[in-house]
Amino acid sequence: MKITPAAETPLGTDKIGIERVEQWNYASTVRMLLYLASNSHPDITFAIHQCTHFTHCAKQSHENAIKCICHYLQGTLNESLIFKPMQKLSLDCYADADFVGLWGQEDDQDPVSVKSHTGYVLLFGGCPLLWVSKLQTEIALSTMEVEYIALSHSM
Repeated sequence: MKITPAAETPLGTDKIGIERVEQWNYASTVRMLLYLASNSHPDITFAIHQCTHFTHCAKQSHENAIKCICHYLQGTLNESLIFKPMQKLSLDCYADADFVGLWGQEDDQDPVSVKSHTGYVLLFGGCPLLWVSKLQTEIALSTMEVEYIALSHSM
């Protein structure tokens, strides 16, 4: 069984969900995981980004998402990223976006449900310099527009 840092379905508000049961501080844990994501674990960036939206109203489903990320990190302790620069030093940028990622998962009157996610990585000589996963500030009307927004943010 392959473990991943996030579930296949987007993490939503879960307004009628079960209240948190764990004693650890949700916001503090999210901050620690954000530090890991930005400094050494780009593989958890999207998963932790989903959790950041719920620090003010975390439910048990959000706690479970944090636990899933921690289990993933624990299960990949012996895994590592090895960066070997290429001989030809080039600057490359790869960007991607999803169109209205929370549509159908959240209240359709909530503006956040129609915003899209952007992700990009900037490579120099084949080694990542910067990786980002964030919610777009604009509301796009098509998949192509979402991709153009992602490209413009990455540039």
